[in-house]
Order: sequence, then structure tokens, then C-alpha cells
Amino acid sequence: MAESTCRDCVKAEGRQGRRVFLAAACCLSPGVKLGYSHWGLQDRKGNTAAAFLNTEDRVTLAMMRFREGFHCSQSVLEAYAADFDLDPELARRLAAALAGGSTVGGECGVVGSAYLVLGLKYAGYRAAHGETEREDRLWGRVRQFLAEFKKRNGSITCRELLGIDAFTREGRDEALHKNLFVTRCPKYIRDGIEILDSLDS
Repeated sequence: MAESTCRDCVKAEGRQGRRVFLAAACCLSPGVKLGYSHWGLQDRKGNTAAAFLNTEDRVTLAMMRFREGFHCSQSVLEAYAADFDLDPELARRLAAALAGGSTVGGECGVVGSAYLVLGLKYAGYRAAHGETEREDRLWGRVRQFLAEFKKRNGSITCRELLGIDAFTREGRDEALHKNLFVTRCPKYIRDGIEILDSLDS
């Protein structure tokens, strides 16, 4: 869809700030690049519109992408892309291989993308051994995330969360037959975002 059409749609919706971004994202096809700088969104202090995204906005954006057919890992990382000036399309590509436990039933794609978000937020730019305090803070947040995700869902692995291996033909057919991707995965996406946003800085 053309940018002008999207802008008209946004104007018609009468949304402001973060709502402009979400409304615009709804109008664009998955392949179209969309970032906050693209829309020139800023708060009163001149900060990028990432500052406008609250937890529910992130969930809305992630669920929208998931419904479009993107994996849970892609949907979650894109919900944080603007915070780190990361192109949304690039975020989806970076997270793609994490989906479904990276094809081996390992950690849920939501968990894998949470690691990436935490790394972007807490890791430094120097060698890790040179910033032990920052590294400890990162690992501490990772442990907090994992503990809370396990508390809410009983596991962090895709195979256990779904009860099947989604990367076998039989498992995927069963998941589709039981509607597991629709009935279970949205909760894991929401939980992941809520937990990430609850971790103190």
C-alpha cells in the first residue's frame, strides 16, 4: 500500500503518537519497511516515538504481526525494534530462526527473542570481560525473565509448551488440527512482553 494512502488512513483515524505508528503498521503490507523515524514521530522532548510504546502497544503490534503469519520470535523482536533504532524488517529476519525452538523443539521463540531484547538493552559495547558489572546486570535480567516465564507457563521449551514438536510433519499437522498456534502462542507472546517490560532498568 502506498505511503500516502497510509497517511490518509492514519489522519482519518485521528490517532496521535504511538497510535499513529500502530495504525500505520496495520495499513502496510508485511514487506514494507516501517520505523518511527520514517513517520517522524517524536515526543515533546524530541525523543523518538519508541518512548510512546507501552506494554499493551507492544502486545498489539506483536499480535498483529503474528496474525499476519510471522512467527512468535519475529513478532516479539519487532515490538522492540524502535527502541533500538532497528529496522522492523531486519528485526523479523534476525529472529526468524528462533521460531519453534529453532526447529529442534528448544526454547520458545518468544524466549529466544527476549534474550535478544535483553542483550540490546543491557549489553555494553566493549568486550564482556571488561564490563563485569554490566554483564552481571544482563545475566540477572535473563534469569529473572526465565524464572517468571517458567512460573507462568511451566516451561520455556516450544515442545513442552505446545505438547508437540511443531517441526515434524506429524507435529505440525496435530498443532494445526488442535489450533495450538492460535490458542496457546498468543499467551506466550503476551507473557514475554509483559515480563520484559516489568524488569527494572
